[in-house]
Amino acid sequence: MKNNFWIGLGIGAAFPVLAHVLVRFTNIALHFLPEKPMAIYTIAVLINLVLLRFAYRSGSDHLGKGIIASTFLAMIIYLITHKITV
Repeated sequence: MKNNFWIGLGIGAAFPVLAHVLVRFTNIALHFLPEKPMAIYTIAVLINLVLLRFAYRSGSDHLGKGIIASTFLAMIIYLITHKITV
């Protein structure tokens, strides 16, 4: 795998987008975790953190930077769209 920021950005965006699609278009969050609406997004962020660890351990620092950038971007978009105050 190439050590490229843009590839890391794409890889890091995959799981938050998948989480959004699962929450938006299916009832998976209501069936498995009804009292924790943010759990699916939290799982997506945890998967990105595992990917980030593997990227940095293999010496792909630009790939890791792309993964972390897309994770933070997904968190900011979530906060803006769900009007959560921090």
